[in-house]
Amino acid sequence: MPELSIIMPLFNNERYVGQAIQSLLSQSYTDFELIVVDDASTDKSLQIVKSFSDSRIRILHNHQNQGIVYSRNKGLEVAKGSFIAPFDSDDVAMPEKFGKQIDFLKTHPEYGMIGSWAKQINEEGKLLKTKWKLDAAPQNIPSILLFRNYFVQSAVVLRRECIPEGGYKPGYDIVEDYAMWFDVSQKNKVGNFPEYLIQYRIHSQSSTALDDERLKRCEAKVFQHIYNQLGIEINDKASLLLQKIKIGKKIHSLMELGEIEDFLMLLLSQNKKLLRYNQRELEKVVFNRWVKSCYKAGFLSAGMLNIFMKSSLTKLFFS
Repeated sequence: MPELSIIMPLFNNERYVGQAIQSLLSQSYTDFELIVVDDASTDKSLQIVKSFSDSRIRILHNHQNQGIVYSRNKGLEVAKGSFIAPFDSDDVAMPEKFGKQIDFLKTHPEYGMIGSWAKQINEEGKLLKTKWKLDAAPQNIPSILLFRNYFVQSAVVLRRECIPEGGYKPGYDIVEDYAMWFDVSQKNKVGNFPEYLIQYRIHSQSSTALDDERLKRCEAKVFQHIYNQLGIEINDKASLLLQKIKIGKKIHSLMELGEIEDFLMLLLSQNKKLLRYNQRELEKVVFNRWVKSCYKAGFLSAGMLNIFMKSSLTKLFFS
């Protein structure tokens, strides 16, 4: 029985899948199975997978295209390992990735999931300037997940018993990982290993690059799921505010900045009643988002500074 099950969904990714698989088979850690779930590819992707003669590779087939959530869950159903690692077919793992993460989870039983930092590469595999140094303290991550995904899919390793019943949520394609990590964080300590253990590929055919509007709709669904446990309704207006808070979009008016302030205050108020998060840690994360929002409204000058200085969020943090 392999200790680790790596699950790789695959659909028409002939250009990158070979490099992704090679990076996994070259790991210093070897006690794993690689479950490739082919989602009815029509290019040479499957042929490339079969060209690897390694007994650790298991191939599953969808007779028709079923989507990423179905494929990930199909892999979970047959996985044998006590640790589970999702891995996308266009990313690259560093040779020590799984050795370091499995060792960490074995020596830190209080953690249910561990990700890592990530570097970005382009279509040719060249390193880009952008890096994700995800170094927030573990106690802050549940609060950060209220605003953004703080894990890279291919970087994650988690204990089998920490996976929510039913696995990935149907209907959350594109952001299925965000919903999963949020659910895991509600019952388990999570964090990111402080090294760059994967290379995340940026290319024009990625799911997020191809359909930005669909991504926004799916993220709105995740936000509804997340804020439901705090008794906060996420309508279209609140979803747009969260999008602005998440990615730091430019704030166009003092009214808009005031709406963000009101939403963040509502979040703190609801948590104070329900105690779902450590209030002080949540205040730190909320203040960080508030400062970034004000910075994005900087062109509003004196009006922005006046709102920032008088805000209950600002006073709360410095109290």
